[in-house]
Amino acid sequence: MGAEEPHTDADVTEPQDDVTDATDATAATTNGEPASGTQPATRAISRRRLIGVDILIGVTTILLVVCVFATWANRLLFSPDNWSKTSTQLLQDANVRSSTANYLVDQLYANVDVAGLLKQNLPTQFQGLAGPAAGALRNAAVQGAELALSRPRVQQLWAQANRAADQTFIDVVNGRKGAVGINQGEVTLDLASILNNIASRLGLPSGVASNLPPSVANLVIFKSDQIKYVQNGGKAIKGLALWLTIIVPLLYILALFLAKGHRRRTLMTIGLAAILAGILVLLGRSILQGQIATGLTDDASLQVTIRHVYTISTAILKDVAGAVVFIGILLVAAAWFAGPARPAFLARQAIAPFLREQTVATYGIALGLLVLLLVWDPIPATSKPLGILAFLALTLVGTELLIRQTAREFPEARSGAATHAIRSRMSGMRHHRQSDGSSTASAPTTVDQLKQLADLRDSGAITPEEYQSAKAQLLGGQGTGTQTPV
Repeated sequence: MGAEEPHTDADVTEPQDDVTDATDATAATTNGEPASGTQPATRAISRRRLIGVDILIGVTTILLVVCVFATWANRLLFSPDNWSKTSTQLLQDANVRSSTANYLVDQLYANVDVAGLLKQNLPTQFQGLAGPAAGALRNAAVQGAELALSRPRVQQLWAQANRAADQTFIDVVNGRKGAVGINQGEVTLDLASILNNIASRLGLPSGVASNLPPSVANLVIFKSDQIKYVQNGGKAIKGLALWLTIIVPLLYILALFLAKGHRRRTLMTIGLAAILAGILVLLGRSILQGQIATGLTDDASLQVTIRHVYTISTAILKDVAGAVVFIGILLVAAAWFAGPARPAFLARQAIAPFLREQTVATYGIALGLLVLLLVWDPIPATSKPLGILAFLALTLVGTELLIRQTAREFPEARSGAATHAIRSRMSGMRHHRQSDGSSTASAPTTVDQLKQLADLRDSGAITPEEYQSAKAQLLGGQGTGTQTPV
């Protein structure tokens, strides 16, 4: 293989950013404020390496999408707190609660002789009404079950049952005993206490759930012959969530390291890739919501319930994807602020003296902004210890890089110089607009132009030599057809 040839096209080399900065700095001198400092030396990156960096970013972004789904599954399945919280949110949803109430009453009527129980508690002369009363009680039972499921006491029982079921699932995946041994490796959801609570509200004898089959009183999530598959799947989810969380950032850092001379744009590419990954996950979540509901049932009412279950169950997925988009936006903003755009250039020039002279205060301000971000808590990572440490490291590193960049770009920048340049430029733009407006209204005559030149000479805006030269050019133009009014 031949030696790599350095590529210096404007599209793939960081020096183009420096050239743009230099152009902006030259433009800033129009109003009398020269740009400070010298631009960095040109650094070229080979086309082959640039393509390799782009491929690395693409592959890493695919892994990032997988990481988002794995993180969601890990947080939902392997955290009894999250599972219990999500299951409680499901029960608090009106559609899910209605479907659950219908299921519980159906199981109660299918496995318990409600008419017989009513007959035992009725006087002899009214025992013949037990059958019709049991049928009439069914609708009332559903309404009573819905009301019961909305009560804090029942929701607490529901949360406890789901927490226990998830803990059993975790024990199965980790190969531990305890509850797993008692249930012969099965993961079940204990509904007996909830059914007893509902039965007592309907006036049925206490302990009625003891008459239910074990498969109803303890809803089987998976059986002992499925343990191997559950363990393998659970370990795969945990492993992906852990290792991809480590590998993905390291691969992005590797891409930055390899993109010497092109790092700012590579950082922006990484930020845009993260935004794209998060948006793809959110779009996929939205598309699957309808597909899963229609694929599972043709019943429109059940489809609504399934969509609600899906939305609540994937709320953590939405949070994780949103966090990826948020971080991507921060990276893009950082890359833009370090780039050649005029607003960013002037902003860096304005703060350069402060960054150079007040280093401690600069770090204090950066940490203060970080505290505000943590108080805002826009994503789950800002409330987690590891997330806080990661943001702290990024804040300190970013602040140091900004200090070094401004020191290199503007070593002799003075306080207020950038502000003065901005004001001068805005004043010039206003003057230009006013000139354009007046020229469109009516073309100035030669006499008017001579008067303007005289005013500029008298005010010191132009020198007498410049006045004479401009006057000669103006009067010389009369021979081309411009008539001086008398």
